[in-house]
Amino acid sequence: MTQPKTAAALLILRLSIGAFFGVWASLKFYRPEWFENVFTNMYGLDFVTRDLSTYVGTFQLVVVALFVVGLLRTFSYGALVLMQGAGVLGSLPNLMNFTSYPNNLMWAAVPALGAALALFILRHDDTLTLDGWRARRAG
Repeated sequence: MTQPKTAAALLILRLSIGAFFGVWASLKFYRPEWFENVFTNMYGLDFVTRDLSTYVGTFQLVVVALFVVGLLRTFSYGALVLMQGAGVLGSLPNLMNFTSYPNNLMWAAVPALGAALALFILRHDDTLTLDGWRARRAG
């Protein structure tokens, strides 16, 4: 059984990671040109357009919502790790050039990836969730 302090710490971690990812996902609606610019200029993917921003943002917001409430934990926690991991891997050249602005700001993605990965590993101990509530209710 998970200790109350562990459950509370994982809840705090999940909510703060959810806020971080929620902001990034919502930007796809507010500033779709940023989405296009990142994929074109940072990753060299010319086929990514502003039109895709809405679809990607919608998918990400659904995943973030599932993640924040702790539903389908293996899927939602894993999807967040994969999304963040893809961003970090795609940004490796910029991360190595950390003395240039704004590359130094991109390092915020690394601890976010670590936190998401840690929470994925501990997902069964993250009991203050809808999945946890359903399991307690089922007996």
